[in-house]
Amino acid sequence: MGVEKMPYLFISLTSYIVLLIVLTNLVYASDNTIAIQTKGSSTSMSIDQSGTSNTTTVWCGLSGGAYATHSCSNATMTIDQHGTSNTARAYSQVTNHNDNVYTINQNGNSNDAYIDLDDDQNISTITQTGNSNTGIVYMRGDDNVYTITQTGSDFYAKMYAFGDDSTWSITQSGTGNHNSYIKSCSNCNNNDATITQSGSGAKDGDIEFRNNPSDNNTVNLTQSGDGLHVGNILVKQGSYTVNATQTGATNKNYTVTLDCTTSCNKTVTVNQFD
Repeated sequence: MGVEKMPYLFISLTSYIVLLIVLTNLVYASDNTIAIQTKGSSTSMSIDQSGTSNTTTVWCGLSGGAYATHSCSNATMTIDQHGTSNTARAYSQVTNHNDNVYTINQNGNSNDAYIDLDDDQNISTITQTGNSNTGIVYMRGDDNVYTITQTGSDFYAKMYAFGDDSTWSITQSGTGNHNSYIKSCSNCNNNDATITQSGSGAKDGDIEFRNNPSDNNTVNLTQSGDGLHVGNILVKQGSYTVNATQTGATNKNYTVTLDCTTSCNKTVTVNQFD
């Protein structure tokens, strides 16, 4: 069967583009690479890869290798990868990057996903099913929703959150090691940061509002199932509601650190159940 190998695919787009790319290892050889640059508004992209060792990278607002002042708004970008050792990257940086939707779905082993966003009213979702998955979200802006969901084993999820009026959520379930980390910034207000870990295996959850002041933030850290549970919460000056719950494990450890140097308006609830 004459199958032509496509090792690299590069596409540069401007606004008002609808793009659908489907790569499967039945049509093309494995180890394919997709790189997409787009700028402007109302761009819709859907990418589907099936096979092994595939890589997809999307830049929104990039042109000619530089972000400069290019805008990217009202864009929808979906990456769906099946197989092993897949990597997905989505970038939307600098200003005028509003109302975008980024979705990465990975199903397989050793997958890796990274989303880097700027500006407001953006939705970012990473969903990984399989083993040894890593999901990282780095975001700056207000009124954003960021979600990482991992099901399988040996999870690692991290969020760097900067802005106001946003929802940050990490959910890990299944058997294996669970590691989650949410770090926020100074003067970040009215946010909801949540880590939920369940299943068998060791669990380590960390939520930090390291700088001050920050007000009206809610911190939720919930761990359930078998295995060692370790939870660490650090909040600096400002007003916070902290909810921490651990159930089902033989060894449960919580460390909640409150910095009240000049102001302290915090409500803290810690529950540990067998």
